[in-house]
Amino acid sequence: MPLPNKTGLKIIDVNVKDVRFPTSLGGHGSDALHTDPNYSCAYVTITTENGQKGYGLTFTCGRGTEIVVLAIRALKRFILNKNAADIFGDFANFWRSITSESQLRWLGPEKGVMHLAVAAIINSLWDLWARIEKKPLWRLLTDLEPEELVSTIDFRYITDVVTKEEAIQMLKSKQAGKEERIKMLIENGYPAYTTQVGWLGYSDEVLKRLTEFGKWDLMIEDEEG
Repeated sequence: MPLPNKTGLKIIDVNVKDVRFPTSLGGHGSDALHTDPNYSCAYVTITTENGQKGYGLTFTCGRGTEIVVLAIRALKRFILNKNAADIFGDFANFWRSITSESQLRWLGPEKGVMHLAVAAIINSLWDLWARIEKKPLWRLLTDLEPEELVSTIDFRYITDVVTKEEAIQMLKSKQAGKEERIKMLIENGYPAYTTQVGWLGYSDEVLKRLTEFGKWDLMIEDEEG
């Protein structure tokens, strides 16, 4: 699949918001260690010169979001003014460059706060690529050739389990019947994921009410906050 035309894809803004849901007010999702959690996210919006946007987030918990937001802001310098098409064409090395930046890697590498920050950025870049192609992300991934998809992955720490060549071969072995599987997804959707909510301790009535009508007053800090 050809990469997007580079025209207008220079990244001109990386905005991050601190979004928190006041779940601590009712003890929602709390446990013995996390007694007052405010489930939160650091929410990133990447904007290109031609107005295309990509959105990504990383899940956090309350005050910890402040630190993740600062980490994302520290990484902005490595993204601004880059052309998104260049990143898409060399995703693995881009990943390596921001997870192994010579000074910030002391706060990692590839774990903890910095990894959470990188995740929000990478998620927003994948979303941007899918939006440019006017496809849902799953369709973008399936339209990539095996070699193209594998090229987006940094294999540094996984070659003891699977190599690039093995991953490519796995994908190629599944090419037969691919179009039929895509057609089935388009017609029927993907089987729904369900999770167990009983651990929250809610009654069936409360679960139903929250599912149908639940709304939160969000606490959001924007880039200028």
